[in-house]
Amino acid sequence: MEAIKKYKKQLFFHLFLNFVFGVFITFSSYYHLPLNDFKDHLYYFFHFLILQFSIFGYLYLLSINRLIFVSVFPIIFVLLSIASFWIYTQDIAISQSIIQASIESKPDVIFDLLSIPFLVFMLVSIIFVFIILKMHRIIKINQIKSPLLLLAIISILSYSFVEDYRFGTLRRRLPYNVVIATNEYYSQNKITFKTIKNKLKTGVDSLNIVFILGESVRADHLQLNGYYRQTNPLLSKRKNIVSFSNAYTPLTYTAISVPQILTNASLTDNYSEPKYSLIDVLNYANIKTSWIGNQTSEKSFGIFINQSTIHKLLDPMHSESSFRKDYDEKLIPVFKSIYKPFENQFTTIHMMGSHWWYETRYPESFRYYRPIIKSKYVPSNTKEEMINSYDNTILYLDYFIDEVIKNVEKTNSNTLVIYLSDHGELLGENNLWLHAQNGKESENPAMIIWYSDIFEKEHSKMIENLKLNNSKKTDLDFFFPSIIDLYKIEGIKYNKSKVFYK
Repeated sequence: MEAIKKYKKQLFFHLFLNFVFGVFITFSSYYHLPLNDFKDHLYYFFHFLILQFSIFGYLYLLSINRLIFVSVFPIIFVLLSIASFWIYTQDIAISQSIIQASIESKPDVIFDLLSIPFLVFMLVSIIFVFIILKMHRIIKINQIKSPLLLLAIISILSYSFVEDYRFGTLRRRLPYNVVIATNEYYSQNKITFKTIKNKLKTGVDSLNIVFILGESVRADHLQLNGYYRQTNPLLSKRKNIVSFSNAYTPLTYTAISVPQILTNASLTDNYSEPKYSLIDVLNYANIKTSWIGNQTSEKSFGIFINQSTIHKLLDPMHSESSFRKDYDEKLIPVFKSIYKPFENQFTTIHMMGSHWWYETRYPESFRYYRPIIKSKYVPSNTKEEMINSYDNTILYLDYFIDEVIKNVEKTNSNTLVIYLSDHGELLGENNLWLHAQNGKESENPAMIIWYSDIFEKEHSKMIENLKLNNSKKTDLDFFFPSIIDLYKIEGIKYNKSKVFYK
């Protein structure tokens, strides 16, 4: 009892501090989660408590020295409150792109974001800062000698334990995601690129390649590959379509798969040696490059966006973690505006595709298979619901690719459309879900080729080979050498044995 009495004010202060921090900041990461029943809410309530417990240790250490706490805590709390306001109101997920936009935006753009609700939220947060600072003054005991210090150290270590058990559990939520995204913004990319010293030239006049970079689409859920559901009602009626049922990559998440696809790296590369960037090579060969994307820029592939002659990202404030992300169809008008059918051009269209959470990836008109998922907590959904929602994203993909092809068809040009998903997806196999983990299905991404009539006339032997070999294993390191070969670029070495149509 004496110990409780002695540390009563300290205990009350830290409970209040963590409560306020949790309400204003931490809970924003959970506010928009779609949850179905009591079990879901209970699960994420404990998730929230674990996150807040891991933060407690940092707040405790910060509070030990009065001068440091008074100087540093208000700044941290107010800055994080600014971030949490936009998460609460707009479901913005903190990413490298958000940090970049925040740091590099002009003052007048920032001023336009100010609103009465924002100012009220910030005023209330500042009032609580003053309350917390006032309460901090009444702590008279030496906090270094307090038993809470040991608990604080355990709480800090808990972050590593939780992340080792399940990567991304804490780091993807406020406030950790701010620190990680800021570090990514200021860090250099792991990949170093070779400098192109030789003159490059292309042996073709007007080849247009449209590269649709997909997300989380597995090959065996395509009707084109024999799937029992009609997930490709539009593409299956088209001529000039070849679908590859046995594409392969062991790289099962975007950050490692996309850099491999767009460089001359092998599937097992450790990037100890510099690589050629495909976009850079095409630029040096005087081939116009464009990148339009519905995924926010990340450290892993941002370099390819910036290297593209034209680059435009849709809805950059909402990442794949947001539930307000724009649908991929908004990429179509942008593509129409930059597509130049009768010149050498390479256009990358980067989709959100079938990234979890599936129900935010397609509009109501494509909600064909039911029942659908109701909760972001995967165990609360049945396998049927998970697969139904996933297959609805494939229906929408079918529509999207068909729309791109329609726009190309009108031009009667020499064009090749390549759809390639960066990796596949697990749908309950061995009780595993989503991606970023190995399994036959996550390593078998969808790959579809469409070619114009003019392209077929000029490359009849290639088309014949595509049709003959569409069921053979096709490693994704085919992409770099195949694009170089198609444009007949001279002056750069590439692995001709990897060209997929020979």
